[in-house]
Order: sequence, then C-alpha cells, then structure tokens
Amino acid sequence: MSNQTIYLRLPSQVEIAAGDLVTIGMLVDIEGSPENKEVISKIPININFDNHDGKKVLSSLLFIKLINIYYPDLNVQVLGNSDIVIKKAEKSIFPFHFFKLLYLPMVCILLFVGSAMAIINFHADVSMPTVHQQIFRLITGEEKSNPLILQIPYSIGIGLGMTLFFNHFFKKSFNREPSPLEMEMFLYEENINSYFRAKGKYESTAGNNENKNEDE
Repeated sequence: MSNQTIYLRLPSQVEIAAGDLVTIGMLVDIEGSPENKEVISKIPININFDNHDGKKVLSSLLFIKLINIYYPDLNVQVLGNSDIVIKKAEKSIFPFHFFKLLYLPMVCILLFVGSAMAIINFHADVSMPTVHQQIFRLITGEEKSNPLILQIPYSIGIGLGMTLFFNHFFKKSFNREPSPLEMEMFLYEENINSYFRAKGKYESTAGNNENKNEDE
C-alpha cells in the first residue's frame, strides 16, 4: 500500500447501537483502490458513550491516526466535514406492538385536543363567527347566526390546507420536497450537532487498536 492514497468522506451524523462492533466502513465513505477500501473498512473502532450522553464527536484526525496505525505508508485525505457526530440508537424498553398500541393513540388524542384548542382560541380572538355572518350577509343579503354553508367548507378547508402544508397524508407525501416539520427537525438536529462540536466532546481513544492486526 506504499504511496497510495485513500479518500474519506465524513457524513454529518451516523446512528449506531451501543455495544455493537463498529468499523470505519460503517461510519465514513471510503474511496480508493478496491483492496484498500476493503481492508480499511474492516478496521474496528471502539466508541464509548457517557452515561448521560447519547452522542459523541469523532474528529477526522482520529480516523487518520487509526489508519496510520495499521498502514503507516498510506496517504489519507479527508473530504467534506472535519468531524462526525455519532448518535447512540435508543432502544425501547417496551415491545414494539405494545408500545405502538399504547403510545400512538395517546399522541393522536393529545395532538387533536391541542390543535382544536389552538384553532378555537384563534377564531375567538379574530371573531371568526362574526366574520362568517358578515360575509353571508354581503353575499345573500340575509342575516343568519350560523351560516353553515360557509362554516362547513371552511372547516374542511382547514384540514385540507394543513395536510397540503405539511406535505404528508399518513406515510404518503405529495412531492419530494421536505415538509416544514421535517425541515424544523433537521435544523434542530443540526443545531444539536453544532453544539456538541463546539463543546468539544471528542472521542480521543480508538479502543483496542494500538497494535496492528496480525492478519493485515
């Protein structure tokens, strides 16, 4: 492998299960000769999560140091991010079906009640019933306290409008663009990852990798 170059591209974040055997190939994208890619992707790396911390930041320097332990003559180039956030996959203590049957209805009820209260309070603040009465009077010239011909389509339109706005109906999306909720979740994750990078929670040890693998 003398005088050969291998390229590493670090993604922004990778999720792994705590306790699993992790290799470099599971964390980064590797480009180079097929022989180099195969052996480097199998290099193990030990990641220890703190008790109260579900994320670790690995610097690209750690990957370079680890590869140099095994192959000191190999030239390693890092493209893109200079570090990667490792997220510990959370495991539920409940069986999936039990958790789903219990958790999903509770979330649906909570969201339904919360959304209904928000809509009711908004309509009360802007006096929406009065607005409907005025619109009905302007169109028909009649006075009516409950113009259902306006209120029913308006209520249906709120649900359809929110469905189109969030770009999802159950698991089906109307186009390939991310929904506003997905964008907010993405920005939230990016902000958390930026916090961990700024805080400097770097994994400084590679575990049991101080000696070269005799088979390599």
